[in-house]
Amino acid sequence: MTTTENKFKEAYKQAVEEALSILGKNVSVIINSYILEKYSIRLTDTGDDPKLLSDALEAVIDGGSRIVQRRILRSLYNRVGVELPFAMTTNFEDKILTAKKEYEKASFL
Repeated sequence: MTTTENKFKEAYKQAVEEALSILGKNVSVIINSYILEKYSIRLTDTGDDPKLLSDALEAVIDGGSRIVQRRILRSLYNRVGVELPFAMTTNFEDKILTAKKEYEKASFL
């Protein structure tokens, strides 16, 4: 794993943890447990497959998932220094993967 990948994963982890903190510790633990039990992966390691995170958020908090997704996107894009797309609530998974690609591209310039 390259340094760029490690930095992105750390930024993603911090963004997810920050966004989940608005839900309180108990809900955050439930979401973490859901991901771990259903997919055998830690919540903060879902950067390569953000659909897992999206599915867990919808299963646990349903309508509130959009709020958390927006916070994750804002935080992540800010942390990696990539401009946030205007329509950030549509296709959460693609926005995460786009942030990763843009960050990797900028890191090689």
